[in-house]
Amino acid sequence: MTREEELLAKIQKMCDQDLEADVIKMIDALPDGERTYKVVGLLARTLSNLAGMIRSGYVEDVQDPDALDRRALEILAETAEEGKDDPNWWCRNGYTRMGLGMEAEAIPYFEHVMTLIPDDPETQEFWSDVPEAIGQCKAILDFLDHPKAKERPYFMRRSMVICIQRDAAYRLDIDPFVPRIAAVDGIEGLVCERAGDESVSTVARIKGRFYGEEFDMEIDRVEDFDPSGLRVSTYFNDSDIELVQELHSGYAVDMRFGTDDPSRWFHLQMCIADMAVPDMLVAYDLSACQALSGHLVRRIASSAVPPHPDFAYTIWDEADSRGTDVWLYTRGLQRMGLPDIEIMHSSPRHAVCHRKLIRAVVKYMFWNRHDNASSVPKIDLPVAYMAGGVPLYVRLLPWPEAIKDGSRSAGTPGSLRTRLKRMNSDSCVMFAYPDEQAVAEDVYQPLWMMDDFLDDGHEDDTKFIICEEENTRMHRLAMETFDIVERVARLTPEKVMLRLWLEDDDGELDTLWARLTKYVDRNNFEIRIEDDEHAGEDNGSQLAFIDETDERISTWLIEAGEHCVTPESIYLLDAEPGLKKELGLE
Repeated sequence: MTREEELLAKIQKMCDQDLEADVIKMIDALPDGERTYKVVGLLARTLSNLAGMIRSGYVEDVQDPDALDRRALEILAETAEEGKDDPNWWCRNGYTRMGLGMEAEAIPYFEHVMTLIPDDPETQEFWSDVPEAIGQCKAILDFLDHPKAKERPYFMRRSMVICIQRDAAYRLDIDPFVPRIAAVDGIEGLVCERAGDESVSTVARIKGRFYGEEFDMEIDRVEDFDPSGLRVSTYFNDSDIELVQELHSGYAVDMRFGTDDPSRWFHLQMCIADMAVPDMLVAYDLSACQALSGHLVRRIASSAVPPHPDFAYTIWDEADSRGTDVWLYTRGLQRMGLPDIEIMHSSPRHAVCHRKLIRAVVKYMFWNRHDNASSVPKIDLPVAYMAGGVPLYVRLLPWPEAIKDGSRSAGTPGSLRTRLKRMNSDSCVMFAYPDEQAVAEDVYQPLWMMDDFLDDGHEDDTKFIICEEENTRMHRLAMETFDIVERVARLTPEKVMLRLWLEDDDGELDTLWARLTKYVDRNNFEIRIEDDEHAGEDNGSQLAFIDETDERISTWLIEAGEHCVTPESIYLLDAEPGLKKELGLE
């Protein structure tokens, strides 16, 4: 074996072990006499491969992937004469340019590869990645030129939830399952088509109407589901975390939602999921890319009140290499006929306020349905009052229009190139109006121009608006679960906090947090105001309520060690059984 052959074999072995960084150092240290065309060619390939591994997050490396690719191109340019008839040289040029976002330049290199190789089936199969790369480049270029034409991914058009069962032997019995769905309020005209072949994963296809809107649904058997890439959005106890690693089988509830009342449709799917897998460990909501506790799904299904909108979507972020320019975006809203929401050019100093702002806008969209002919909701009211009582009006703009300037930038989070797999033309970017006159004239500006007001240091000075419908939903859920509060309050009232509607100095109603000090029943109790958000002269005041109505109570919270149990998180009592004993509920 020659010295060159030894080096080539060693390089390949190291690359097979993901030691690309070490390969680069080794080749750089070789004397000029050992840096042959083939060895240097592998150096270019390794530089490009390492760049791709860094971009994908496969390896952690402080090196700039673009700089690695540019160095690879320099090496390839220096060996152009030797490589003019080598398909490897042309192929490496193509892939390296792809890594740098130079798809138009990459295509001729890939096409020339196919002119240099024999046309026998075995050779063509060996080089089959090259035609695929050409197709990928053309698809990217087409998207960059026509971004609005991109079709919504399947999980944005429909809502799919994978329900993982605790009992490996469990199998869904369709006979009682379908009548249970038919008994749900609002369900009409239910038709079930059973799968006749047990060898296929589909168990049943179901159609019907829900409060007058048509829907269709498919129930599928799922084996060995891989939840990689999903975010854990709710609490799991230690034993359930271990089970999540072990159990991967269950049933998928794949639904097409209607367009009216998103919370009601999500509530329906959670109810059906609970019927499909009664003893559920985890629900993987693929549309929102999240994992929900089976205990939460059971609580949602057993309630007559729709769940909080926050359970139906997630907020994600991507930052530039310095971590200073952040793109925030939601997942899960498009299945409900709503646009996903984005904030461009956020930062670590504004992340908390910006996330709260997204949640406020989503709540508004949930309860204020816009004209279905348009995918862009118009928000007529201020979504928040910032420091000094300054109202914040926002404008939603379709992202192809919002990022039309500099949209091909590869380095800006949320730029057109970063959306190839994540977003499509049905999402909207959030802008702001500087004042009410600008609202009337529709003269908006980038949200970052409000940075001085929306800095996380002003979080406590910013009051996000809760619409009347959401207040009603919160109150209904608080009353539905108030028996838990009463049982705890009679034993240890100081563990209970109530959010109460109280009048301020101007006679305006507002909600304040108060701690129970004495409890008789929900209409007769004493409290001490403890509200950091509204600290003032009344903070620490003792108030007694006699023969009050339930409407005084907005919501409640029970302190239980490291946990806070609320009407939204009451599933914690099931997920962490020790809490019941601690609160005297056993």
